[in-house]
Amino acid sequence: MKINKIILNNYRNYKNSTIDFSNGVNFIVGKNAQGKTNLLESIFLSSVGKSPKNSKEKQMIMFNENQSKVELDFTTIAGNKNIKIYLDRTNKKSIKVNNLNILKLTEFVGILSVVYFSPDELKLIKEVPEDRRNFLDISISQFDRTYLYNLLRYNKILKQRNSILKSFDSFDSKVEQLKLFTPQLIECAEKIIEKRLNFIENLKNIAKNVHKTITNNEILDISYSYNIKLNSIKEDLIHEFDKVLEKEIELGYTCFGPHRDDIIFKINGMDCKYYASQGQQRTVALVVKLSLMEVIKNEIGEYPILLLDDVLSELDQSRQDKLLELVSMYQTLITCTKIPTTNIKYNIIKIENGSVL
Repeated sequence: MKINKIILNNYRNYKNSTIDFSNGVNFIVGKNAQGKTNLLESIFLSSVGKSPKNSKEKQMIMFNENQSKVELDFTTIAGNKNIKIYLDRTNKKSIKVNNLNILKLTEFVGILSVVYFSPDELKLIKEVPEDRRNFLDISISQFDRTYLYNLLRYNKILKQRNSILKSFDSFDSKVEQLKLFTPQLIECAEKIIEKRLNFIENLKNIAKNVHKTITNNEILDISYSYNIKLNSIKEDLIHEFDKVLEKEIELGYTCFGPHRDDIIFKINGMDCKYYASQGQQRTVALVVKLSLMEVIKNEIGEYPILLLDDVLSELDQSRQDKLLELVSMYQTLITCTKIPTTNIKYNIIKIENGSVL
């Protein structure tokens, strides 16, 4: 997979810019606050349909402008493709792929696959479980639309179920209503957990080797954390939902299911969230994203695009060398304030105030 060029109109600080990319490593160079991260954000938007920074869509439109457009030309094993995303202050976002309107998120996600890393990705290791679940959901959805469909359906049913739980209906009335929604929730939950387990198993095997390559001797382990015994996912889900029913009615929300699960990262048997240094946590987060490249490639038959935002400044020369050697095998976009010392071939894109020099 390769991005050929991107055209940005009234996007963040880009008034009207066309940027061409090469195979392999592309260094996006410029001083701070010139638009380097905005460029990577526009590519992530073209893949997932939202900003990696959770920015509101209207915030991505240039100040004092009413509309913005991102257009991206790229090549996959299936041929050349074009994505256009239109942002508007008064209307909903619209998307076209090869000039055909996209009406559903499930039709869009996965057309362009990207893996994104920024300094904020440290939250994958040290922050709340929601951040790690978001990582799971975005990663798997890029190569499995059925997973995305089940996830969206699960969230819709979960919202309906929670509405019943916090209503002022009687206990018996709530129990009767839940008999309709809980089996539907379990059906989706089973499929989501199965996909997550398979994904984590593939990811951890690759990550263990990548982590060894970068750190030399530390052993990384990744596991999926949830409260069932694995005799049968469906049977365990049914048992647990029966077990916590009264508690859920008392609390007024669904307290069990894949929306409560987590990922555990360990180095040499120690939980990274509590016992790893910030440098170790950053390395683990980076290794996970590099390993995700291989997982997606194994699923779709080609590498996604790797987006690395300000990653080199936190690495010593040895780890920079190992990282650049690893990422030179696929198209990688790396933002930096200066070109690092390296023996790999690369392309330079200089950015100043939203313009290409």
